[in-house]
Order: sequence, then C-alpha cells, then structure tokens
Amino acid sequence: MLSAKRLAASAAVATATASAVIAGGGVAQADVPVWQANCHVYNIFNTGGMSTCERPTWHQVKLTCVAWPVPFVYWKYGPAQYGQGQSWASCDSLNALVGIEVIQA
Repeated sequence: MLSAKRLAASAAVATATASAVIAGGGVAQADVPVWQANCHVYNIFNTGGMSTCERPTWHQVKLTCVAWPVPFVYWKYGPAQYGQGQSWASCDSLNALVGIEVIQA
C-alpha cells in the first residue's frame, strides 16, 4: 500500500516537471503590428495582389476593386498569413484593381 502511494506521488511530480519543461521550453518572439513588420504589397497585372512581411506578424492583403459597366467598389481579402507567408487575392475582372494594402489579420 505504501509503495502505491509513493508511485502515485512520484508520477505526479514527474508530470508536473514535464509540464514545466514543455511550457517553458521555448521563448516566443512577440508579434509586431503590421505597420512595424516591414510589409510589402505587390500589384499583379492590375488585377490581383499579394502581401508579405519581413517580421513576425499576422497579415493579409486587402484589394479594392471596381466592377463595370455599373461602377461599384468592393473589397477582396487574401487568406491570413504569418510573417513571410504570402497572402494572395484577385479581383473578378481584368484591370479592376484600384487599391491594394496590407492589413492586420
């Protein structure tokens, strides 16, 4: 009976030690705001665009597009990406891109 209590106590100590090692195992680098992450946007043939950032942050590309023959403005968003990942999006027709920016995801 005494050995079962010791076994349970040592298992609890081992679990607590392993949890502490896993939790403190790495130092996380803090994300920076998108305006400080040295992000870049690229116009792709005046129809689409992409964004990428040099520092760790969540970002996505936001396109402002126009539809014809009745002109109205709409927005397209690329998927959220982290750091140097590329977020891509495109407007629905040729030469519809009127604005491009990178935003915090």
